[in-house]
Amino acid sequence: MKPLSPLTGSTQVVLLQTISSQQLIHDWQQQLQIDITSELKGYPEIYLYQCQQTGLKFFSPLDIAGSSHLYEALQQYPWYYLPDRWEHQVALKDLADCHTVLEIGCGSGDFVKSGLEAGLDIRGIELNQAAVLAAQNQGLPVEYLDLQDAAKLYHSSLDGVCSFQVLEHVPDPKHFIGLAIEMLKPGGKLILCVPNSDSIFQYHPNLLLDQPPHHLYRWSARSLKALEQLFPIQLATVRLEPLAAYHVPLYVECCTHRFSSQSQFWKLLFNRYTNTIYQTILNFGFRNHLTGMALYGQFHKLK
Repeated sequence: MKPLSPLTGSTQVVLLQTISSQQLIHDWQQQLQIDITSELKGYPEIYLYQCQQTGLKFFSPLDIAGSSHLYEALQQYPWYYLPDRWEHQVALKDLADCHTVLEIGCGSGDFVKSGLEAGLDIRGIELNQAAVLAAQNQGLPVEYLDLQDAAKLYHSSLDGVCSFQVLEHVPDPKHFIGLAIEMLKPGGKLILCVPNSDSIFQYHPNLLLDQPPHHLYRWSARSLKALEQLFPIQLATVRLEPLAAYHVPLYVECCTHRFSSQSQFWKLLFNRYTNTIYQTILNFGFRNHLTGMALYGQFHKLK
């Protein structure tokens, strides 16, 4: 039986991929030394579907969202919570005319800190207790607060609400977005940043962090645009991240997977010898002209 689209509730979904849970458990253990057995709740297989109406790709079943224990394990890797992200700098400019701002899923508070330094009255909420403690130890206004409770507390009172690299993790994105909008004043700004499922990184054969129990959704510019039909918001801006320096090796690896299987000619262009050359060229500045991983959307709440 097909699942319903998480955004529209429609049965107009198509199956894209079937993934073995045992293989997923093995890969997480081998690559990240994290046991996700309990996270997958005994399901033998995980399925990737696409909503035909919105273009949103989603994994099923949806009750395998990563637990707090998973994120605490991932937090041990220094690359997991990067302090200075491209989308943070873009958002600071977009929120410059806002006064009261809330970040949903703020981690250890890096963007909250930047917002305070920029003169914003900004707070953050987070469900990873270790991250909340890390933020509070820095004196940052970050609290352990459920979004449902936050929506009641800040109902129609905020100029801006932002969330970076969170929407792809939540089991019910429609509910999440609806609560975020509830907190905005009419005309307020909603900023959502997610991995771009249309980027070159989609061609990686086994990108674990883009699979359950870490990611449940794969968003595109089309699926962000579709939110206008479901909520009282208007999409004002879509931006694509330039290729980040720390993603250059992965970018070249994905290009290799994308092209080397097509013909012998492409195998000559993408191999372990040429890849080192490509990485060097990209790191000299050419990467700034290529599309990276993040997809950024700014919405306005309709009056």
